[in-house]
Amino acid sequence: MLLMDMGLNDYQASALANLLYLGETKASILSRASGVPRVRIYGVLEELAKRGLIRIKPGRPAMYSPMPPRDVISTLIAEARDEMRRRLEALERYAEELLPLAEDIYLKGGKVEEKPPLLRIVSVGEASLEETRRLYRSARRSIRVLTRAMEYLPEVEEELRAAASRGVEVKIIMMSSKRLGERDRHKRDEMIRRLREGLGGRVEIRVADEVVMRGCIIDAEIGGRALFLVEEVGVPFFLREAAITSHPSVVKGLATLFDLMWRYGCGKPD
Repeated sequence: MLLMDMGLNDYQASALANLLYLGETKASILSRASGVPRVRIYGVLEELAKRGLIRIKPGRPAMYSPMPPRDVISTLIAEARDEMRRRLEALERYAEELLPLAEDIYLKGGKVEEKPPLLRIVSVGEASLEETRRLYRSARRSIRVLTRAMEYLPEVEEELRAAASRGVEVKIIMMSSKRLGERDRHKRDEMIRRLREGLGGRVEIRVADEVVMRGCIIDAEIGGRALFLVEEVGVPFFLREAAITSHPSVVKGLATLFDLMWRYGCGKPD
């Protein structure tokens, strides 16, 4: 029930839902309609009244009526917001206590050296697209992209345009026309048009006869990070995996490969 999802327990939700349907009524009638036991209905109604969700009209017998639905929803949202704020404040207090203790004992044994993992694997699709967007958002100096036709551009265009507007150098290598079918060639040309219209002179695009690896490399000059995957002919797209690395040597090696292709294996878009 939606009312339970919004913070009420079973009895409270059942009583309030039936009260919204019945309007003003007695507790005994509401008990029969809602299935809340008679020995519990008065306590449940008091709880709802204290939370500002119903009104109680004193008398013999007392009468109960719901607040308007919009007020009920606003009250429940406000309660949830207050609870989240209290929880966040508590977590921040715990963090203030934990941090100095954790830093004091961190690696005191001297048996483990802190170093970045070589690779982290994510599935190709929305997961890899979100990682790509994250990389573009964090780029400070350069973005190098290896792609076939960059058909995923609409999914990451906003982040790429924002990076270019920050002064980040953007270089993209795509597949040359001779290695693409007519459909893919049209798609690649459309992506090139969008890039030039959206980024103007802030993007450089070249093409290569062979793009055996795809992905992006950011800020290789200062350590940086990279996401890449290899061409797997015959493997369905949803079964492919991408690798993410922040290991400086791996990132530098991928950037060197890109730069060699850019300098010696590429030409202007055909």
